[in-house]
Amino acid sequence: MEVSMKERQRQWFIFVENRQAVIEALTRGECDGLLPAARSFLDGFAGFLLNHGIMAVFEAFPEQRARQSIPVVFFCGSLLYRPLFQLPSLQAVGDVLFRSPYILRQMGFNAVQIGQGFYRTNGRKPFDEEAVAEFFAPADADTFLAHQEQVLHQLYQEFPWLFRQGVWAMDSVSFSTPKGNHGLPEGRYKVCILGVCYQDTVLPLLWLFAPEEAHDLPLGQRLVERVEAALGQGVIKNLLVDRALLDGAWLTLLWHHGTHVTVSLRENMDVLSDMLGLARLGETEWMEVPPPDNHRDPAPQREITGFTDLTSWEACQAPLCGCLIRDHYPDHTEYQGVVMTAEAGDAKTIYERHTQRWDHEELLMSLTRYWHFDRLPPCRVGVAYALVHFALLAFTLLNLYQGEGDHTAIRNQGPPPLPLPEREIAVYAGPYFTLLRPSELMEIIFTYWDVWADHRDAILDALKRFEGSP
Repeated sequence: MEVSMKERQRQWFIFVENRQAVIEALTRGECDGLLPAARSFLDGFAGFLLNHGIMAVFEAFPEQRARQSIPVVFFCGSLLYRPLFQLPSLQAVGDVLFRSPYILRQMGFNAVQIGQGFYRTNGRKPFDEEAVAEFFAPADADTFLAHQEQVLHQLYQEFPWLFRQGVWAMDSVSFSTPKGNHGLPEGRYKVCILGVCYQDTVLPLLWLFAPEEAHDLPLGQRLVERVEAALGQGVIKNLLVDRALLDGAWLTLLWHHGTHVTVSLRENMDVLSDMLGLARLGETEWMEVPPPDNHRDPAPQREITGFTDLTSWEACQAPLCGCLIRDHYPDHTEYQGVVMTAEAGDAKTIYERHTQRWDHEELLMSLTRYWHFDRLPPCRVGVAYALVHFALLAFTLLNLYQGEGDHTAIRNQGPPPLPLPEREIAVYAGPYFTLLRPSELMEIIFTYWDVWADHRDAILDALKRFEGSP
């Protein structure tokens, strides 16, 4: 994984909780930092992950390491938090991931952004992007699918109301990695994403990676099969899909499983021709709806009309209802057809379902614009999959966390200057940190004053940070 020069000058490093190692360093007059306790937005997010069992699922991520000196949760957690620092609303969180002693105790590690050359490794290689790359490089598409199935099951247990929403959407998006050093080739991939509609967006719940040339239909079929195997047939009550997933036999199967599918028709399909013919009948009633946001000037006047008992799609034996969309432009008229596998459904219902699919398009645009989904560094296949995997997961988890309450007040500002009721100080030395009460820290310093005397001013400057602004 390559990073820019600016990123190399200030990188994120993982610090592991080790009380004995820090105290031993203090007795030698060694300390790399003192930070006050102050619960921030990311502390709250970490508490959310712990309370809902997500970190426990991370610990079960499949691995192929011969030596397991670094816990799996470090690797998963670091990539989960990585995309959050690219979001404009979270850029003020500062250069320390966690500040709350409660969260630090629960997580057992912290991430701190430090200047190049500052880190005292004492011969120990820091936990950095190279360590992450080596961990995820052996993983393949099935590895990430299996892991996300575990997350899916946990989300189903913790957020049953989310799955009662009943409207799911599925689509694919491509991403790539540029050429790298030492003959590393560029990579071109796609990910098929299945998610549930929630508050004007789609939360990704299960996804499958593949080479870019892979066809969408078998990817989508496999995802739905895995959801049904994990959660039961019928849990996907309504499914919105793209035309790339048009397959009459599959839609029939899903109908028998209790899933209603809404999908746009191709222009050469007989069922669209039938709707166009039926629309010419005199008794056809059209309903005007708001014009689409298709960036065309002028915007068209849009109307819809509906049909039931459509039978001309021979490959689909499920009952079909249809919605015909008519757009009037100054010099021509355009038509689109949408069908839903249902015994009854009016044009307005089908059309509203159809427009919900654009929430999935908005999701993909958000991942590109704000989460830098398409700005991956040169890396191996498993690492590329890992970066996208945890970005999708972070998007879902962050939205669920924000849905539990209003976090705007602490999301858009840095950590508060004063400690909250938690009293400990986070003390850093080498690759380790521990939590000490102020009296414990001062007792060590006074006991070993001969090695601390020359650092008197530095100690005072550090302690003044705990006083906040006057």
